Amino acid sequence: MRRNTGLTWTQVLMAANTPVLLSATMANGRPEAGLMPSGQVAGLIDDLPSCADLIARITSEAEQILTALAQLPSP
Repeated sequence: MRRNTGLTWTQVLMAANTPVLLSATMANGRPEAGLMPSGQVAGLIDDLPSCADLIARITSEAEQILTALAQLPSP
């Protein structure tokens, strides 16, 4: 595998151990003993607001939801 791909020995060893490391995390619930895949999800992130903007969005959405709930008829 190393000759054909140009990978380092570390990369080859990690590739060989990936199924075991994923299993430890995902199947056995032990993230400290394995790894968690993140590449596919990270590629979908296209919005990186500042902390202040994120808090403002959360607060605004919560206020909208609370207003809508307050307008519902009582059971």
